[in-house]
Amino acid sequence: MKIRKPYRMPADKQRQLDYLVRLEWWNLGFRVSIILVLGLVLGSSQAMKAAWIEDILSLIPPVAFLIAMHFRNRPPNDTFPYGYQRATVIAFLCAATALSLMGSLLLLDSIMKLISQEHPSVGAISLFGHTFWMGWLMIGALIYSVSPPMVIGRLQTKAAIQVHEKTVYVDGKMSKADWMTGLAAIIGILGIGAGIWWADALAAALIAIDVTKDGVVNLKEAVGDLLDRRPRFTSNTQPEPLAESLETALKRYEWVLDAAVRLREEGHVFSGEAFIVPRDTHRLAERVASAEAMLNHYDWRIYEVVVSVTPSDSSN
Repeated sequence: MKIRKPYRMPADKQRQLDYLVRLEWWNLGFRVSIILVLGLVLGSSQAMKAAWIEDILSLIPPVAFLIAMHFRNRPPNDTFPYGYQRATVIAFLCAATALSLMGSLLLLDSIMKLISQEHPSVGAISLFGHTFWMGWLMIGALIYSVSPPMVIGRLQTKAAIQVHEKTVYVDGKMSKADWMTGLAAIIGILGIGAGIWWADALAAALIAIDVTKDGVVNLKEAVGDLLDRRPRFTSNTQPEPLAESLETALKRYEWVLDAAVRLREEGHVFSGEAFIVPRDTHRLAERVASAEAMLNHYDWRIYEVVVSVTPSDSSN
């Protein structure tokens, strides 16, 4: 059995990936602190509960990414001759599934609260000899929950693009959703204070819709990768044009009559096959080896492209 060689990222990309890992550890720490702070002042607000649950769910992508990074770097072996590069795709799928299910449950719960016209209440609390509305503590906690995701989310998306890391890119988008969720929850609590009972449940429903939308979009993306869909980055609706670039490079060889390339995505790297129609068979083995070496060094994202020789253009 032929086993792949271990993949090695270029030194500059490895440094960027190491930065991304450190950023995810910081992100995880801040999110845990946000969950603890919100849990202390949760109260009976539906919007507050939805924001808190979303923050708990937001732990899934960084945890899944960090676990997947541990497995992804393992070298291929007899049991897994293609390696472990798709570990992050599996983590991505798990996170998206959890988001979709929990978002749907939150939305159903919020709708039921609106239908039953449940009037939430936020009581008073005494601290240091003073009594004041509990809503102010909730709003203060939500303001804290907004700040870290606003900063970290921008850093995540920029860094993830540099190393083609979808899981962290989506996590960055979730960070944006987190701080928007915090603002929606603040509006819901202010609505309770103003006597608008439905504002809280409506804010919770909007949060749940956002969570569900993120889950469904990411679930579709993860399933597409597992089904070997043509590579594309999450931020782009158009496919990655690398296959066409490789075809053009192959056709520059005088001995190549025609060529076609197909690629699949394995986490942050691409693999696939190249089909070549030669003009003649002179020194063919040597020429194919040279073409294969060129393809596998064409772009840092390419893990392995295997060249096949075909007598016709049927591969197209």
